[in-house]
Amino acid sequence: MMVSAGIIAILRGITPADCVEQVACLRDHGITTIEITTNSPEWSTSLRRLRDAFGDGVTVGAGTVLTPEHVAICAAAGGQFILTPNLDLRVIHAAKRQGLGVCAGVMTPSEIFSACEAGADVLKIFPASALPENYPQMIKGPLSAPVRFSAVGGVDVNNAADYLRYYDSVGIGSALYRPGQPVVTTAERCAQLLEGRERGAANFARGRDQKMA
Repeated sequence: MMVSAGIIAILRGITPADCVEQVACLRDHGITTIEITTNSPEWSTSLRRLRDAFGDGVTVGAGTVLTPEHVAICAAAGGQFILTPNLDLRVIHAAKRQGLGVCAGVMTPSEIFSACEAGADVLKIFPASALPENYPQMIKGPLSAPVRFSAVGGVDVNNAADYLRYYDSVGIGSALYRPGQPVVTTAERCAQLLEGRERGAANFARGRDQKMA
């Protein structure tokens, strides 16, 4: 499910003709949570094609969800979750009624508390690059229940590991996929991402061990 995803691939601008081949590449590199943004051409058709092609092998949802109408279209196309760029309680409530997972765009403490009260499953800090990387650690104290955070905005294949030290997941867009790029380029960027994650994890473990020594 979306709430346990380490990497969310944001496929902004992808077409139905390209989506299956691109997502097959992502899946082969271990990236199985896929966001198709609503400002992509025929985005609901892409959702349907991905669900038909991969079934439960990938988790697909709609991003840049701005209205309850977007929610209804996502659900009808077989989407499993939504992501919003902003906090809109109408959208959250509509998604919960449809049984969809919700990753709500927030930034301030007030927005975070409102999203939690509305039932958001994940809090999408956006744009994450405008805040310290350890922002979730700083804000979790006053929250009465465990909350999952996702970093979106300014996250790329080189710094994803830094954010994953503090966030439950990251969303990566143009650094991973640009409209029309060949699958071989997607594969190269996936390899960079995985290499960066492994290097970041090793550096983190080394630093921890040095502190404990």
